[in-house]
Amino acid sequence: MSDTTEFRNIGLRNTTHRDSKFNNTKLQSVTIDIQSDTPRMLETNLTNANSGSVVWSSSKSIWYLSHALVAIVGGFLFFSWSALLVFVLFTGITLCLGHSLGMHRRLIHNSYECPLWLEYLFVHLGVLVGMVGPLGMMHQHDLRDWAQRQSKCHPYLRHGDSFWHDGWQQLNCDLTLDHPPEFKPESRVKNDKVYALMEKTWMWQ
Repeated sequence: MSDTTEFRNIGLRNTTHRDSKFNNTKLQSVTIDIQSDTPRMLETNLTNANSGSVVWSSSKSIWYLSHALVAIVGGFLFFSWSALLVFVLFTGITLCLGHSLGMHRRLIHNSYECPLWLEYLFVHLGVLVGMVGPLGMMHQHDLRDWAQRQSKCHPYLRHGDSFWHDGWQQLNCDLTLDHPPEFKPESRVKNDKVYALMEKTWMWQ
């Protein structure tokens, strides 16, 4: 191991298992790649996925509730079939091409190859969903994925409460862990100026 031996390599076990069908040479290469750029969550002996508190986030709450209010009131007062069609098409494009293909499959899991301009386009469409910026999405996804692999996981991160209680917390509150893991995105994303701009301006897009 390198000088980062104090950290436990989260995700190495699962990736190794997934690629075990390949020969040893390729498996070793994959392991080296993982250690250099991923996983993004690094933990110490103090890191804990269960100890923390859920606190109300005013900005998050206002952001989601105001959009819901505008959609409900505006949809009722100014309904038209053409507007509904635009809503369905735009929702499908941003969720399928943006949130799923761009944010999740490409940016977070790097599960397919594409030109950089197309990656930017898909991720931008994912930003338009209005949840968070690209780095924020990576952090939220990886934190939840890391926490759910631990022996004890906070209910906020495993959706362990009732539907309505969990929904309210997810849309209006944030979880502050007492000892969270360190989030370390790979350099190609962290140092990318386009993603940095998306992250700073995602609420304005």
